[in-house]
Amino acid sequence: MDTGSHIIIGLGLAALAQLDPVVAENPVLSQAVLAGTILGSNAPDFDYLLKLKGKGFYKRHHRGWSHSIVILPFLALTLSSILYLSFTPSGFTHLFFWTLLATLLHVFFDLFNVYGTQALRPFTTKWISFDSIPLTDTYILLLHAAGFVSLLFYEAGTVFAVIYSLMFLYIGFRTFYSFLIKRTLSMYFQKAIEIKLIPQQPISKWIVLIETENDYLFGVYVRKEFTVDYVLPKQIDFPNVVVDSLESQTIRDFILSTKYAFPHVQKRKNGYFVLWKDLRFRRRTFFPIFAVIYIPFDSSRHLTYSGSCYSLKKYKKIVRQLKNHAQLEEKENLPSVKSEAN
Repeated sequence: MDTGSHIIIGLGLAALAQLDPVVAENPVLSQAVLAGTILGSNAPDFDYLLKLKGKGFYKRHHRGWSHSIVILPFLALTLSSILYLSFTPSGFTHLFFWTLLATLLHVFFDLFNVYGTQALRPFTTKWISFDSIPLTDTYILLLHAAGFVSLLFYEAGTVFAVIYSLMFLYIGFRTFYSFLIKRTLSMYFQKAIEIKLIPQQPISKWIVLIETENDYLFGVYVRKEFTVDYVLPKQIDFPNVVVDSLESQTIRDFILSTKYAFPHVQKRKNGYFVLWKDLRFRRRTFFPIFAVIYIPFDSSRHLTYSGSCYSLKKYKKIVRQLKNHAQLEEKENLPSVKSEAN
């Protein structure tokens, strides 16, 4: 989920905590629990601070150890201890319980979107994703909004017990439905290596990515009908150039951030552009999340860009800038925005 959604869920958990009589009867503890559920709901994403060591370092480690089930209790214990010392309430056990619940639910919700997490570290580095809810789910946010309005008329704990019951039923239904879709598609594509769903807000519509031995199929599943609207062959031109691109730390970081990275090579007058795209995210035939490297014929320096853009015009501008920087470096020895030597 996105940060805003995690904050809202933290507020909802603080309201749910009023079911706990120890919390409900202690205003200071209630304030500590409110801080604990909000911070706990975002604690696994504190690995954002890894960006201080570079964007690539952050990509390599985001949703890794910070989302591991063995680390979460320590995160909750640290937050609870700080809040306990700050608020000096009684009932540390209750504060820890609600902070831990918020921390666990952060990872729980992340498991159901298209990104997933490495929640089972250190036992496995496998990414786990159930592909059932969008990154920002409007229905979940609307449920919380309805709950907050209801607090004007009803007891907080009771309201959010109902809200969370409905929310988990909703997530359960979407997850079961996604399982049925995958099973249906696997009957038609029996040689598929993998079937990946990218959840959309209308539960009747799902973006689909199917990997076969020879290509990737992209399409849309709507009300029991699947339409293929784009096919990407797996054949790669200039495979040696693709291998060369892997010498770039920027490219390696991008590949580590997704198991759905796929390269495309463009030969130009003075070198090669290798575009690594994340196949999970597509706008027609354009992939907005990518890493690109320019490898000049006559230079040992590779210029790279990693990020996202949602227009072909901006992508062409990025490619043009990489090429221009390479030419300037060769002619005038000017420093580039991002360059790497073999």
